[in-house]
Amino acid sequence: MHREDKSFQTGLSDQGFETLKRRLVDLVEPLTDGQLLELADGIHEMLRQRRSVRRRHAERMQDRLPPGVDLRV
Repeated sequence: MHREDKSFQTGLSDQGFETLKRRLVDLVEPLTDGQLLELADGIHEMLRQRRSVRRRHAERMQDRLPPGVDLRV
């Protein structure tokens, strides 16, 4: 899985992220398949919403720039 550049968003340190992953696996182990899928769907929806907000923000910022200036990376 590709981790996004931290300059674009805040996040946990690599060690903190690994600790969180281990704890999450321990917490979700007793869930049924259906419960785990529902949880994953909720996390996926949150990711889609974040990306949508970022995309709209980038489009608005691009619209405000003079012609010929492109901030896309």
